[in-house]
Amino acid sequence: MAKRFATYTEDEIAKKRSNLTPVTTKRCTDSSVRIFRHYLKEKGKGEDFEAMSKNELNSTLGSFYMEARSESGDLYKRKTLEGIRYGLNRHLKSPPHNNDFDIVRDSDFSVANEMFKAAVKELKQQGKGNITHYEPMAEADRQKLYHSMYMNTATPTGLANKVQFDVRYYFSRRGAENMHSMTKTTFRIKTDATTNREYVCKNSDELTKNHQHDTAFVTGFMPATLTDSCPVESFRQYISHLNPDCDRLWVYPLDTFSTDSPVWYAKKPIGVNSMSQFLPRLSKSCGLSQVYTNHSIRATSATVLHQSSFTPAEIMAVTGHRSVSALTTYQRTSDAQKLQMGDALAIEASSSSLTRTQTVRQVQGAPTVMAGSDYETLDCFFDEIHEPRDESVPQMRKIVFQNCTINNINITVRK
Repeated sequence: MAKRFATYTEDEIAKKRSNLTPVTTKRCTDSSVRIFRHYLKEKGKGEDFEAMSKNELNSTLGSFYMEARSESGDLYKRKTLEGIRYGLNRHLKSPPHNNDFDIVRDSDFSVANEMFKAAVKELKQQGKGNITHYEPMAEADRQKLYHSMYMNTATPTGLANKVQFDVRYYFSRRGAENMHSMTKTTFRIKTDATTNREYVCKNSDELTKNHQHDTAFVTGFMPATLTDSCPVESFRQYISHLNPDCDRLWVYPLDTFSTDSPVWYAKKPIGVNSMSQFLPRLSKSCGLSQVYTNHSIRATSATVLHQSSFTPAEIMAVTGHRSVSALTTYQRTSDAQKLQMGDALAIEASSSSLTRTQTVRQVQGAPTVMAGSDYETLDCFFDEIHEPRDESVPQMRKIVFQNCTINNINITVRK
């Protein structure tokens, strides 16, 4: 009789638990462990820190946080030091060690954590305490990118670039996460029953860094637009030109192609490393104002949604952030908004009266509201500038007002 339930060894169970950790997280953890072992070796201590008692590990970690340096001998940036700390914590709590203590939160490691705070303070004093967030793309750069030859949908390369950018942008993708493993069936085109509008959506859920254990289906929609750059039409065109003998979504274009040919792309999938250079490469090719990272597309998506007044909960349903605090990274005041705020705070020198050579000026975005005394002065000014070319016909010189708000106008008609 066949057995109903499966049987796993402890090693097999440990392997399955290990597979829950994203590859990038594993790399960060391994790097943290290598750095700490190298530190222990240089200090003449045993490298097997997993076997240390809590007291010894507490003391050793405290010294490490203060004395940690890069290979060049420079202080680590705050974010890097934090990453090493969390990496060591993951390593100690993961198989085969499975420790039940936490070096970041437990009181048993209070000395080490106080030393960590002191190290962070020193980094701030050295100018290495700031956390650099991914910059969203400037609107001018987005327009430049979309209208460049590298997004020309009449060519295989341009079409692939546009569709990949659209997918990253509308679905708020995190860097190159899971991009290389996507297939033709990862997305599909659907039609909204109410509006009869087409849109592209994810066909199934996926395992991501933020969603390892929950059942939330995080996704956005990529709707059709009444424009020449309609993302749904570009996606449909791209899928129709893929090689039927290859199931992968992102593949290299053929060396030669004909617009009349149904197949524009080879059977060779694009690898992880090439996918990770997607936007940095395009930034350089298109001459954008700066070299953006792939994560900048995600930052742009979240920022645009925030500026469009969508709630944090609505944005999180698309981006996959697990907390509102994590989402605040993208809720930053733009440079244009800061300029407008500066204009609103501007203090201009006062004047006792207006002269003929003066022009009422106001910076765009901060309208001028005239006080009552200003109205009286302006009225006198108008009276002074009447210079009739013909004594019977009064004329007025042209006065230019730029970007002003006039709340009330009193006009007296003189016969």
